[in-house]
Amino acid sequence: MPTILLLASLWTSFVNPPESAKPWCYWWWINGHVDRETITSDLESMEALGFGGVLMFDSRGYWDDDDHVVNPKAEIAWGSDAWYDNVEFSVRECARLGLVFTMNASASGGTLNGFIDGREYETDIMDRNAVRAHLDRVVGPLLKRVPDLVGKTFTHIYSVSYEGNVRTGGSWKAIKDAFYATMVDWARAHGLGVYSESGGPWCWGSQETKLDCSQLDMLAHNDFPQGEFWPLEENGLSPRAGHANVNGRYFSRAVVLTARREGRPIASLEAFTHMHRHWTVDPAYLKPLADIAYADGVNRLVWHTFTCSPKKFGVPGAEYFAGSHINRNVTWQKDAAPFVRYLGRCQALLQRGEPIDDGEFTDVQTNYYGWGRFRKDEKAQFTTTHRREGGEEFFFVAGEGRGELILNAALNGRHVELWDAVDVRRHPLVAKAADDGDKTVVTLDLPKGGSGFVVFTADPDLAPSNAAESLVQTVDSAWNVAFAYHPGVAARPPEPVTMDVLRDFTSYGTPDAADSRSIRYFSGEAVYRTKVELTADAAARVRALELGALKTGVAHVWVNGVDCGVVWCAPWRVRVPDVFNPGENRLEIRYTNNWHNRLVGDCRLAAAERVTRSTLHYWTVPRMIDPKVSWNRKPTVYSGPSSFDALQPSGLVGPVRLVGAPPAASSAAHVRFGDPGFAVHGETGKDRL
Repeated sequence: MPTILLLASLWTSFVNPPESAKPWCYWWWINGHVDRETITSDLESMEALGFGGVLMFDSRGYWDDDDHVVNPKAEIAWGSDAWYDNVEFSVRECARLGLVFTMNASASGGTLNGFIDGREYETDIMDRNAVRAHLDRVVGPLLKRVPDLVGKTFTHIYSVSYEGNVRTGGSWKAIKDAFYATMVDWARAHGLGVYSESGGPWCWGSQETKLDCSQLDMLAHNDFPQGEFWPLEENGLSPRAGHANVNGRYFSRAVVLTARREGRPIASLEAFTHMHRHWTVDPAYLKPLADIAYADGVNRLVWHTFTCSPKKFGVPGAEYFAGSHINRNVTWQKDAAPFVRYLGRCQALLQRGEPIDDGEFTDVQTNYYGWGRFRKDEKAQFTTTHRREGGEEFFFVAGEGRGELILNAALNGRHVELWDAVDVRRHPLVAKAADDGDKTVVTLDLPKGGSGFVVFTADPDLAPSNAAESLVQTVDSAWNVAFAYHPGVAARPPEPVTMDVLRDFTSYGTPDAADSRSIRYFSGEAVYRTKVELTADAAARVRALELGALKTGVAHVWVNGVDCGVVWCAPWRVRVPDVFNPGENRLEIRYTNNWHNRLVGDCRLAAAERVTRSTLHYWTVPRMIDPKVSWNRKPTVYSGPSSFDALQPSGLVGPVRLVGAPPAASSAAHVRFGDPGFAVHGETGKDRL
């Protein structure tokens, strides 16, 4: 393909990712509590957000105890006709919506089990006949119900990391051959594929089993191998949270190496398996975690988790004990599409071409108990993964701040651009040949938690644009702020207020005043409105609106009634060309924070007075740290909120500024994310939502 056409093809995939590039998500059923109304609403919401597929889990009894979330008792028996009715309906709804459907082939998150006549059994994974019989019982009935969709909508069965006992003893090689190989053979014979977190990373109950085969050999049985990662630092409560190249516990190296060794185009990770306070995350916190995975060579994320929570559970409702929640009860979910589409854009390019091994991984033995990224320089400012298609070289980069990056590609007279997957813009980069001539040095200046694609191109039609900007005007008028809870909440929200100066919500009121009218504990939507007077010159110069750093939450911007899009990560700005007028202008910002502060406030109230309803504990005692187990807290953070928990900073604090072209613009020496970049068609506010 000619270079110009190839570049256009890459850009088209980047702007409009194909269905195959979209992220998937776990769809967690809580002890069978599902109904058709909720199934349809959930799946329609996933499709609207930009997910491409689901992994259905209905795990029974997995960490269902007082230290975690005490789930409601089972409503529909696992494996019953009524249960399969719901699963079949789900598959057919996925087909209607164009979603891929996959399912966990077990009634547990950590062992291979199921139910016969209401009684639970655990399969002996060392017995090939037992494994085949289990799959016949669990997956077989669904295959008979949806034969027209097998291999089309219903594509794969899944096995999570095996954490059970090996009843008949044996080695990991025997497990590989008896369990994973048998599952693959069975699936292929029935028109399905397989993916799994093969043999780890956890091995509780089996730690004395002989390590006599490589983790890569275990993962090689998959159509695409899958690992996982967990965030370690809490959002809004840790100085490292939301920064690039920190904060994660990753099982990705073996997955990426296996995919490359076996020629598998997809390397997948279970993503965002949060095990801190529920409903405390937001897109800006999650983005750099995803970026680490991408920089390690992963090119599909399965978001953990979108929980099925029928209306009877209230809001925020029923939840699994782990995961970064993204279901319809999440406060900011209505503005989550730009982030999900960001993931799809990154994956679209990371699934193109072929990976190039630049020696970024160290030669560390991979075993079943090892965690880590195993990077040559874990403290590097920027981390990259390199891909090539035809004559085009492109690198995904995660990092922040200004610095130089050496890339393993010769400049050879080519242009170098930074493709921004947040606002879908192409920015010129300052680049020079390295001393040896075979590499290129580029200068980057990325925001907190930054990322982008560095693309080498010979396109002669593009030239650097004038990127200089200056302050046009600071918005210093008073703001009228109105509050609204999630539509599923019946409680009265706080009264509207006028803020002469933007203030954090937690600066209002006192800790003891925790009723539904409290701004201090408010969680939900706050609509800020003000008016801005501009001269004709100023209105013509405005290119962007800067909100100042949001410590938590997202903000959706309208100017004079025009939807300008969602601001969800640094540099906390949105493009607003040609929407300001001379004279008076109306500015509206819909800010949404997390559920955390309201949950903490509700811990101070009697059950009947609470704003929220959920399956979590509402604790009124402080958390005690067990010195023997550093991550263990009593009561555990993933069992529910506590009245002693620190509040997250919330709300707009500014300064809100209008920036744009100076009266006499000049070329910048380097480019920062958010600069205007090339005049190419990107994602507009209307397109984003």
